[in-house]
Amino acid sequence: MYGWAACLAFLVPATAAALYPLALTLAGRASRRATTRGEPTLTFAILVPAHDEETTLPATLRALAALDYPRDKYRVLVVADNCADGTAAVARGGGAGCVVRADDARRGKGFAIAAGLAELAATAFDVVLILDADCTLNPTALRELDAAFAAGAAVVQAAVRSRNADDGPAGYVAAVGAAVDEALAAGRDRFGGSVALRGTGMAFRHWVLPLLTWDTASPVEDAEYGRQLRAAGVRVQFCGGAVVACDAPAAVAALCRQRRRWAAAGPFASKPLLLAHLVATVVVCAAVGAFGWWAAALVLGTAAVYLHAMAKVGLTKRRVRLFLHAPFVVARLVGVTLGGWLRHAPAWDRTPRFGEGRAA
Repeated sequence: MYGWAACLAFLVPATAAALYPLALTLAGRASRRATTRGEPTLTFAILVPAHDEETTLPATLRALAALDYPRDKYRVLVVADNCADGTAAVARGGGAGCVVRADDARRGKGFAIAAGLAELAATAFDVVLILDADCTLNPTALRELDAAFAAGAAVVQAAVRSRNADDGPAGYVAAVGAAVDEALAAGRDRFGGSVALRGTGMAFRHWVLPLLTWDTASPVEDAEYGRQLRAAGVRVQFCGGAVVACDAPAAVAALCRQRRRWAAAGPFASKPLLLAHLVATVVVCAAVGAFGWWAAALVLGTAAVYLHAMAKVGLTKRRVRLFLHAPFVVARLVGVTLGGWLRHAPAWDRTPRFGEGRAA
């Protein structure tokens, strides 16, 4: 009796945690992509908050300059926030506008975004797109977003993909995780739900901006903005045709540092914790000797979600080898996620970029 109760206590939440992403992944495969129109009409302000990004910003600016969109219909503004390097000079040299911000008492990405929006207040534009300084957009991204907003969207989240899946186990785990997130967002959008904001690749109609408190000190400002949008009844839609590419942390320690900060978004946003719960469910059912078929079905459903993501990232011999190390990375992420709830990271805890801190 007690054994069965223990199994059910694990199985019920595990079932929800397994079936929900499976259903979204299946729905996402049939999701409709925004259809690019003829000549675009919307104007975009691309806001790039940056903190010590002089090495990554040039590639971002080059990609923005190469967008397949009328150049007179978008402008780029970089916010050099509490930088100790040449970020501002790089921004100006790359043809972007630049706001230099120095305020030790109000540090964080939310404050940088607020400063950028204040600078843009006197500018006429239809949409503001927030892009991290170490990310690039695909050439047709603005055309895809233009079509999504023309169809009635108020807020749109672009797809966010990792471009360094081959850079060790951390890079591979992050790439697969990003592919899972993209599949879930496509499915949620297909069902008419509001998708999660990802911090980069977030686009907002001009009239939405006053609904949000931008200068948040939260280490997960995107989750905070998402909560405010839900409270205001504004749906976030997904646009898979607009793609943001970025490098995941190169070292496992750097990935853990990033995910410790992300832990502030809550337990249900943590894929490693959900996987850990599934493993615990299997162990409990095996120990009790009951509901093994149920636990096995949940494992198969979850495996289908991650195999789909692995296929999207691409399978190579190297990635198969990296996959063998993935359980150890996920186990470590479980620990740091739990630790992140006990000790929140600073508001803007810069994660080492690709090629930095490999010895970490």
